[in-house]
Amino acid sequence: MHIVMTGGTSGFGAEASARLARAGHSLTLGARQPSADTAQTRYLPLDLENLASVDAFAEEVTRGAPIDALLLNAGLQLAKPERLPNGMEKTFFVNQLAHVYLLVRVLDALPDGARVVLTGSGTHDPAEKTPVTPPDHADARRLAFPETDPALPKAARKQAFRAYSSSKLANIMTARHLARLRPDLSVMAFDPGYVPWTGLGRANGRVIATLASLIVPRLMAGNRSSTVAQSGGFLAELATAPAYAREQGSYWSVRTPSLVRIEPSALARDEAATARLWEDSLALLGLA
Repeated sequence: MHIVMTGGTSGFGAEASARLARAGHSLTLGARQPSADTAQTRYLPLDLENLASVDAFAEEVTRGAPIDALLLNAGLQLAKPERLPNGMEKTFFVNQLAHVYLLVRVLDALPDGARVVLTGSGTHDPAEKTPVTPPDHADARRLAFPETDPALPKAARKQAFRAYSSSKLANIMTARHLARLRPDLSVMAFDPGYVPWTGLGRANGRVIATLASLIVPRLMAGNRSSTVAQSGGFLAELATAPAYAREQGSYWSVRTPSLVRIEPSALARDEAATARLWEDSLALLGLA
């Protein structure tokens, strides 16, 4: 299989890409600082903060071998709110909008039966009661421009946490809507569980990130914590294992030691809301 992946150079994404390469699959990985190519893996420049970079990456991957699996795994979690030069909130742009842009750019090149996996998070669901501030809504315009949002938390850290959980909700909703748009594809959302020591929270600083990796697992249900090896292995399975062929917008969550299909939050299952999120995301990207 030819597998195109974002977020395949660190954390459990690197574990997944390494397993896929060892299994003999051909990989194209996007990275801000590409490594030297290997026999199984090609590295291309990709900066998800810059749509011109996403455009160039999409152009290159659609010119090569057919894409059998597209893994949209890259994720950003900040310690405080940040804006990009275009004025949009950085976490939502990188985690959701840039991935939607990439998806749209390669969509016509995905053949019948190709797989698409978007990495979400249990933080998207208020019922999970994670330590991360949960989403209040999935209004793409307000998430891109939080100053317009009357529900915006006052504390900066809560704003940053909610930006992350909302972007993960958007990823799951995007997977569900894509499955309706392209029923010929196998589309899934993946919740890796809480995986310490991945570097996701590096914006918080080394000390806080280390403390979080030690303390957060103690605050969560025992089966919600995972490891780089376990979550990376499950992501690799979703990309290639026959058991996951022809999935239609399903949501797979790590419940240690297993990967189980569960229902996402009520908002993620709202078809009108998922369609509206898709259209609003396209409009924000100038694609509608």
